[in-house]
Amino acid sequence: MPQVVESSPETSNTVVQESDPKPYQTPNTIAPVSNFSLSSVALKKAASKVVQKKIPEEAKPKDPFELEDLKALWTEYIDQLKKEKKLNIASILSMNNLEVENSNQILFTVTNEMNKAEVNQEMEHLLPFLRKRLNNYEIQIKLIVLEITKEETVSSPTEKYQYLLNLNPALEDLKNKFDLDF
Repeated sequence: MPQVVESSPETSNTVVQESDPKPYQTPNTIAPVSNFSLSSVALKKAASKVVQKKIPEEAKPKDPFELEDLKALWTEYIDQLKKEKKLNIASILSMNNLEVENSNQILFTVTNEMNKAEVNQEMEHLLPFLRKRLNNYEIQIKLIVLEITKEETVSSPTEKYQYLLNLNPALEDLKNKFDLDF
């Protein structure tokens, strides 16, 4: 900041520029490392060796939960996905009902293998959400692919007649009564 020094007969008004004091900087002992360098591989290995305190599986809570609580959290998770603009997975999760098998097995039915793959990708976020909120770390989700029977398409007049005859056997009587050919 500029400072004005008092004038005296020997000096006129003089502006003295003081240099801004530099903040104290600690010496950088670790230089930034590019993600593409070999030293980043060593850093990643060292970071992976850091021991994290893990809670044994036996010590984690396994509180029982009600189906209504699960459904409420499921819809909350779907709403969260909609806010994040993940509409595809949100619609897949809202398609079918949930069932609870045993006390920790959640059954969810999907319509095809593609939906199953998408739900499997979402499991890494969905399971921890449910486990934490329900305070039950043994929860598992089992996906069931719904078998949809493909109906045959009817194209020729004979095939149409056979199809309608299977639906209503009285059609044969009408054909004979009116002497119709197919």
